[in-house]
Amino acid sequence: MRLPQRIVRPRTISGQLGRILVVSLVLVSVLLGVIVVREVGLYRQSGATVDAVSLALAVQDLVQEVQRERGLSNGLLGGDARQERPVADQRVNTDRALHALDGAMGEAPGAAQLRSALDRFATLATTRGQIDSRGISRQAAFQFYTDGIAELNRLTLGLDSARDEQVRHGLRALYALGDTKEQTAKERGFLNGVFAAGEFRPDEYGQFQEIRADKTAGLAAFARDATNRQQQLLDAATRSENATRAAESEQIAIASYAGPLVRSVDPGTWWTQMTAVIDEQRRVQQAIGDDVRQRAVVLREQAALILGGVLLVALLAVIAEATMVFVSIRAIVRPLAKLAVDAGDVADRRLPGVIAAWHASDQSQPPPPEPVRAAPGASAEIAALAAALDGVQSTAFALASEQALVRRNTVESLANLARRNQNLVRRQLGLISAFERAELDPKGLSNLFELDHLATRMRRNAENLLVLVGEASPRRWAEPIALADVIRAGLSEVDDYQPVLVHRVDDVAIVGGVVTALAHMLAELIENGLAFSPPDLEVEIYGRMLPSGYLLAVVDHGIGMPSDRLAQANARLRGEQDFVVAPTRYLGHYVVGRLARRLGIEVELTVSPVSGIVARLHLPAEIIATEEDRWAPEADEPLVAALSSRHVDGGGPAEGHVPGGMSVQR
Repeated sequence: MRLPQRIVRPRTISGQLGRILVVSLVLVSVLLGVIVVREVGLYRQSGATVDAVSLALAVQDLVQEVQRERGLSNGLLGGDARQERPVADQRVNTDRALHALDGAMGEAPGAAQLRSALDRFATLATTRGQIDSRGISRQAAFQFYTDGIAELNRLTLGLDSARDEQVRHGLRALYALGDTKEQTAKERGFLNGVFAAGEFRPDEYGQFQEIRADKTAGLAAFARDATNRQQQLLDAATRSENATRAAESEQIAIASYAGPLVRSVDPGTWWTQMTAVIDEQRRVQQAIGDDVRQRAVVLREQAALILGGVLLVALLAVIAEATMVFVSIRAIVRPLAKLAVDAGDVADRRLPGVIAAWHASDQSQPPPPEPVRAAPGASAEIAALAAALDGVQSTAFALASEQALVRRNTVESLANLARRNQNLVRRQLGLISAFERAELDPKGLSNLFELDHLATRMRRNAENLLVLVGEASPRRWAEPIALADVIRAGLSEVDDYQPVLVHRVDDVAIVGGVVTALAHMLAELIENGLAFSPPDLEVEIYGRMLPSGYLLAVVDHGIGMPSDRLAQANARLRGEQDFVVAPTRYLGHYVVGRLARRLGIEVELTVSPVSGIVARLHLPAEIIATEEDRWAPEADEPLVAALSSRHVDGGGPAEGHVPGGMSVQR
């Protein structure tokens, strides 16, 4: 039975993609996405379990040595001088086990937690010195070793990643036996000191009973998860001759609840017997670890076999899919690739070219971009897509043209309005200057000064518009000017400059061509600092020379800014956003950013160490005047007057009000 031609070779994109997607979904997604992921996970988990068990056994090797050192040290502190040589030998064994564990960790699962647990032994050398000098009590030394062992025993390496029930029970039995062995070792070391001293000290008998109770609980936990063979191995260890004799000595300790031992016990004999019991428990632990490791190896081999079969099936599925994709290339991929190239050309070249042409031309309208066409022989869907893309291009061209025209007209209107305002303010300042020269009444003169200051601020607002639309200010200065005078000129354009204090400003001169723009930037930053500072706190200005230029800092002690808003403000200062779409309250940031890029100045807002914000301006060396070009000091006063409120196009200094109340400290 022959299938219809439309099913074998569909002419639509949906039919062709449906054929490919069905095969890839059934053969690749199901096989690879479900089975492969699961089997890879099982394979890795089994491998991680093997590594974790090996690391856990290495940890127990260290625990074994630390337990022996704890017991011998406890006997030494109890008064048994015979323990000095065994203690020294055991310390060597403990250090060897620590070094071996450190080399075995690597990147095994749980290595990070193990390193954290080993931090408990960071003061091991100090504790050993205190034991040798008898500068630490028996209880304190015992507790130091016990805390370190407890941290190691708390690690359940491999238990979290184990999914096989047999492995999980084996690991639980391994760690339960580790707890039991620790309590047995604690009892060995604890009673070693008691037998050496011949009595229980205050509170020691209760501690002894707690150790016995914990040991009993550990044996019960082991019985819940151990296999019959593992339980038989442990039973044999607890019924050995050494275990029986050690139990008799333990009964003597139990009967000595009054303090003094009811019968003396040789600490060395007790130590030997209990050490044999603990060694037997250690061998049981190693046998359990071998069982878990062998089970994990079997699981890994099974996972590898299943994974290999799945990968083989998946490979066949990929080959079939690749064959069908190759057949469909001529019908789908090539026409779509051409359409993608056309779409990229629309986005990267045609529409940006139209916008650039709008900006470059004065009144003429640039021609529309070339239309988007589908490749010959393309399917109906691709032809429809090409037509839709061409419609998008036409609509985008119309919108871009309209927006470019609106933007150009807006910029021209703003520039025209700013220059009109600037001319009016300049005439107003000239009239105010004439009134000031003719006014003799101090109160009237003060009012004129205030009006002069308001007009100066109005002029700055007009210049803000010029800066934002990319126009240059008509105010120019030809000679270098001292930075202190530039700062004072900036202050003259601020509403309330009285709380501003200038600290330690290194004496430099600024190239005349950038003086007006730098004073404008300082005015914006100072006014911003004053606006967000309490009225009783000062805004401070610092300046110092650097090898790469000059650093100016405007520091306020206001409420500060959250980190996200601070990052946005710095983005505006770097010119990463457009002022046209920004809230009006941030226009000052765009003004400073435009001027900073024009002058090559780096501006950044940072959090003040105490409170508020620090605006840092890094002036490049190019705008710092040389010593030969500096102005004479006697020209400062008329110069600042010219910069602040009397400066006109091509004009020079004239008399006028200079802001008072500003302190300059160097």
